[in-house]
Formats: sequence, C-alpha cells, structure tokens
Amino acid sequence: MRTSVLAPTARRRLARATAGMRPGDSTAIAGTRHGGQPAGRTRHGATADLCSPRHARAVAAATGVGAWLLLDSPVGGLVAAGYTLLALRMWRDQRTARRNSGHRERALDLLAASAAELRAGGAGTVLLLPDDELDRSVHAAQRLAASTGAPLADLLERLEAQCRAADRADAAAHAQAAGAQLTAVLLAALPIGGIGLGHLIGVDALRILLHTPTGVACACGAGMLQAAGIAWTRRLLRPPTRSAVDRAVGRFTARRRLRRLPLRRSAEQARGRTPWLFGFVAGGAVIALMPSPPGAVLGAVVAAGTVLVLRRMEPASVRAERERALADLPWAVDLTGTALRAGAPLDHAVLSVATALDGPLGSRLQRIGRSLRLGATAAEAWSHLADLPPAARLVTAVERSSANGSALAGALFRCADDLRADAAVRRQAGAQRAGVLIVLPLGLCFLPAFVLAGLVPVVLAVLGEVL
Repeated sequence: MRTSVLAPTARRRLARATAGMRPGDSTAIAGTRHGGQPAGRTRHGATADLCSPRHARAVAAATGVGAWLLLDSPVGGLVAAGYTLLALRMWRDQRTARRNSGHRERALDLLAASAAELRAGGAGTVLLLPDDELDRSVHAAQRLAASTGAPLADLLERLEAQCRAADRADAAAHAQAAGAQLTAVLLAALPIGGIGLGHLIGVDALRILLHTPTGVACACGAGMLQAAGIAWTRRLLRPPTRSAVDRAVGRFTARRRLRRLPLRRSAEQARGRTPWLFGFVAGGAVIALMPSPPGAVLGAVVAAGTVLVLRRMEPASVRAERERALADLPWAVDLTGTALRAGAPLDHAVLSVATALDGPLGSRLQRIGRSLRLGATAAEAWSHLADLPPAARLVTAVERSSANGSALAGALFRCADDLRADAAVRRQAGAQRAGVLIVLPLGLCFLPAFVLAGLVPVVLAVLGEVL
C-alpha cells in the first residue's frame, strides 16, 4: 500500500469509511454513507447488483420474451429488449456519474483537510483515495516531496484547487451537452410516437409493422439506423479527456490493470494485419461488383489505396499514449516548479518528477532529465515533447530561462495554469461542437428510422383500409 499524508480528522473518516468493508474490497472512502456503508449500495449490496450489465441483460431478455408473447411477434420482442437495455444502460450511467461525482467531491474535501493538518504540524499516515487520477497525483506529490524536500502542503492545496476548477469546467461542458443528450433520447423514442399517432387516427400500424414482410423489413432497418445513431451520438458526446463516468471510482480490479498493459508487440502485429485485411475486403468488393478486367484493375487500385491510407494513419495506441501524456503534463509542470522552488537544480527536478510520475510522460521526462544532466542544450533536451503541441509554451519558457537566467519556477506555474485553462476551453468547445454535429445522426439515422418505423406502417395501414 502506498503511503501519503492523512490528518487525524481524515484518519477517523478513513476508519469510519472502512468499518463495513470486506477484506479486499476496494470501495472508495470518499464515497461512503454514514455508518460505513459504501455509496451506491444498499445494506445488503443489492442496488449495485441490479445495475450490473449482467442483470441489465437478463431484465432486457425477460422484457423481450414478454413482449414476444404479448405481441405474438419476435420482432416486437427484439425491439422491446433493445429499448429496455438502452434505458437500463442510461440509468446505470447516470447513477454511476452521480455516485462518482460525490466520491470525488468527498475525496477533494479529504485532500483539503490533509493539507490543512499538514500546515498545522500534523503527522502522516496512509491516504487511500478513490479516484484514479487524484490518487496518482497525490502519490506523485508525496514521492516528489520525499526526494526533493518540496513542501507537500503546497502541492496538496494546489492540486485540490486545480481539481475543483477542472470539475467546474467539466460541469459547464456537461450542461452544454445536456441539450444534445435530450435530443438523442427524444429522437430514439420518435417511432413510438408515430405508431401512437396511427392508433389515434384509427389504423393498426403496429400490426403492419410486426406481422407483414414489409413492416418487418422496416422495423429491422429502423432498428439498425437507431443503433447506429445512438452509437454515433454517444461518440460525439464523449468527453475528449476526463469524464466523471470513466473515472470508475474504486474499481481497482485486475481486469482494468490488464487492459492498461502496453502490449506493444500484439498491437503492432494487429496493426500490420489490419490494413491488408481491409484492403483485401475493399478490393474484393469492387471486383465482385464489377466482374471484368477493368473491375479487377480498379479493385487492385482500391485495395492498394486502402492499405496505403490505413498504414499512414496514426495507431490508436500511439494516440492514447499522447493523450495520456497531455493529461499529465500540467501536473508534471506544477511538480517541476515546486521542486525548483525547493532548491533543486533543473535536471534533478525533472528526474524526480519523472520518477514520481508513471506513464508515458514519465518516460519522456526521464529522457529530458538525462539529456540535461549530460550537458544538452534546453532546445535539444526538451525536444522530446515536440509532438505535444500544448508543450510548446513550456519549451519556450525553459529556453528563455536558459538564455537569460530568469527564474523558471514562476513561469512554470503560469504555464501549468495556462495548460489547464486550454484543456477546459477544449472541453467546452467539444461540448458546443457536439451540439452542432448532432444534426448528422439526426438527419442520417434518427429521421430515416422514424420514417421507416413510424410513418411507413401508418401509410400502409391507411392505404389498406382505403383500397
């Protein structure tokens, strides 16, 4: 177990929070109810189980079977099961977001109490934080303070203030995206309104939709379009970096750790096979559509172009590594500035921060610190951050300090604040952009699904009664 600072008051909160936990339970201390019961669970732990994916699938399957028997149509059962699974997933996501938000708020309160007790001369003990991001940051600060003598209370207070500012920015971005989320929900339920409208005018549109070949084809097409629209909308509304839902408070499980392992060899092998596979499929499709010598030539060209384009694309693992480095960059700059103010030279400060931080940014800082220790210039050493565009301001500040001898610590703190402000602006811009781009799944998926499942059966039923 990693060690950090915990004030006596926070220590009592930790003992109260862990009083009802089983051995090996990783439930967050910041997300507990009075009496030691973890948030999100009842006294018997049944509420959390009802929201599990396995139980959601069981409920959706039972609903689908019931709808099949009630409507005497397997298509109706599939539609009912799909809507039930979607509703349960949205409910689970909302519950998880609320619970994780409360956990993070309590964890930040605990962090502020620990910093206050440190300033009052309190002793340190074990600090177990539920939030992955906050846990890594706090223990990086503790390791840096142990290696450089930097004031830990200053680091904890700065971390707490910056996390609260980032949470406010996330809340603003979420509020801006709420309209797009509500629009997606309403559009997903729009075909039901069309069928209800048919019943109001006295036609049995549901019979046409579920018991005729044309209606079944329309229902299947509408289901595929709605599934594509929902997936597209969720992708548009997904935050670019941090998310309250993706924090997964307290879920320090072996499965998550295995998913985080950088299996570079497997990723490279998969990437090497994938372009050729897609190129073969694309070329084969062209040849199948045009079974002639010109078609074969065109298929070969399409296959070669597909392979070339896919091989030039950036691998997902490299993109994820860069995004993680960008997410850790502001806190790394803060740690470096604090180490410099504690009297450490720049190369020692950078190496200490690299040791305290894990992940891809720590590896980059290791190379930077070693280059500085070997006598490289600032431009040569900090070129390891050249592929991170937001780090250009940091590199400029370091080069200016190296050239004229100005104090670097204050410039680093200002640079870290600017990096966080830029990240908040990007999140808000992403939320605003999602509100505009949602017209694409609206026009290409949801409205055609409404026409297929809501209007076509009504028109066919009316024409059948008239003719």
